[in-house]
Formats: sequence, C-alpha cells, structure tokens
Amino acid sequence: MQEKLLFIQADASALRAMEAVLGGDYKLIGKHDGLEALEWLERGNHADLIIADSNMPYLSSTDFLKELRSQAAFRQLPVLVLSDLDQVTERNHYMQAGATDFAIKPLPKAQLRQRIRHLLDNPRPDDSEVRLAS
Repeated sequence: MQEKLLFIQADASALRAMEAVLGGDYKLIGKHDGLEALEWLERGNHADLIIADSNMPYLSSTDFLKELRSQAAFRQLPVLVLSDLDQVTERNHYMQAGATDFAIKPLPKAQLRQRIRHLLDNPRPDDSEVRLAS
C-alpha cells in the first residue's frame, strides 16, 4: 500500500508539480489551506506525512502546527514545512511550533525524496520517550 502524503499548498500549479515528482511513489492528497487539512484529518482520514507550505491562507502555518500538535492523534505525525525564507530564525520558529523538519524552496527532487523517506522511516518520538531521554 502506498504511503499517503498530505500536501498543503494554496497554489494549484505547485500541487501539480509535487504530484509529478512524488505521485509514482506516494499517494498525494492536496489541500489548499491548513483549515481544510485539519478538517480532513479530523474526519478520520489518515496521512503518513504532512508537507506544508509556510505561507498558508486562512490559518497561518504556525497556528496549523500548534492546532495539529494539540490533538493527541496527530502529535507523532511528521510535518515537513517548506519555506521561501532562508533564515535560522524562520527554521527555529517552525520547529518550536511543532514541525518535524524544515526546508527551503525550491528543494531539489532528490533531496525532497530523501527527506520524505527519512521522516517516514524515523517517526517523531512521543512525549514519554523525550522525557526519558532527557
């Protein structure tokens, strides 16, 4: 069974490009904004990984991450945030909000595939594992 990637991106052409790059290896589910993605997940749909654009309409990507992580069912779901900004403060901001990984766009196809595979193979530690490791 193909792993499902939930891609949150307002730009339809970016969704088509992502489908062209990843569609053969993964089932790609596209949503236009964080609210639509949260509603989809809360209706019981499953994703193995979320790829979220940093610039989302209606609900900021930071608020999306915080809402996602506030729900126990989604705390371990890996999230890769893609951004146009190449700044350490930007990366730290999203990581503190709950992102699992952060990358600068445009990301070369091979690197995107590698990051996705790494995130799928190395799920987030749950809170108890983090506490035990501290």
